[in-house]
Amino acid sequence: MGLRAILLPVTGHHADDVALRIAFEIAQTFESHLTALCLRPDPVDIARYVADWTAPVMTGELVAAVENEAAAAAQDAGRSFDEWRARHGLPTGPAIVGEHGVSVSWEERTGASGVILRDAARFADLVVMRGLGPNGPVDGDAMLEAVLFDAGRPVLLAPQVAPASLFEGALIAWAGGREEMRAISVALPLLSRMKRVDVRTIGSDETTKTDELVAYLNWHGVVANAARMVPGDRPKSEVLLAEARALGASLLVMGGYHHSRTREAVFGGTTRKIIAQVELPVLLAH
Repeated sequence: MGLRAILLPVTGHHADDVALRIAFEIAQTFESHLTALCLRPDPVDIARYVADWTAPVMTGELVAAVENEAAAAAQDAGRSFDEWRARHGLPTGPAIVGEHGVSVSWEERTGASGVILRDAARFADLVVMRGLGPNGPVDGDAMLEAVLFDAGRPVLLAPQVAPASLFEGALIAWAGGREEMRAISVALPLLSRMKRVDVRTIGSDETTKTDELVAYLNWHGVVANAARMVPGDRPKSEVLLAEARALGASLLVMGGYHHSRTREAVFGGTTRKIIAQVELPVLLAH
């Protein structure tokens, strides 16, 4: 089993191109179906948000302006996707397979992005979306939470610049927890295609059973190099990203959510800093 159904949420931002490039590389590798889902905000929802301090006539004008802007963004995104699809010789439609065994489709949906993704992501093996950095979606936190918690699916966050290849090398951030193991299990198809896989255990806790993890990976045909890192006074996120740069990693695999499901706890600490910077593709699962 590979990653056969990939979902790519787009909003018309130019940074979606990086996520598309990464998603397509995965689709080529596993002969997947790639669904590009264009998310359009509901102008009525936005109008309700500002209605308390906006005159009715202004609210009506705002609805029209948001609707026109959303339609223009979706049109531009659709045109760019269609040009990309034609350039790669990919016919549209889930039953039509193009070059490299890849099929693609385009969908547009209007409404709250979190709700839309919650429903759509349930039927995807992997969701690829742009990261939560400077070019991230306005409601990126809600989108990420919807995929990971509401749909229970893994997500790959794209950086601002795509690596030359996603399959150069993976760095696994390991702390011995259920969340990390879940992320690793989801990432096994990707890890099996990597030129190099490294496991880095942070801290001095000897209960993480890193040797057992390496053996588990080996049973799946993944040869991993393991080492322990002691952050000292440095933030764990800084240590991880520095190690990723030193190794030339093209993918970071991590779990990281050991707290209750609240916005502050879920996206706090090390995970929050990693996904806010997104220097390289990051695969998350919960």
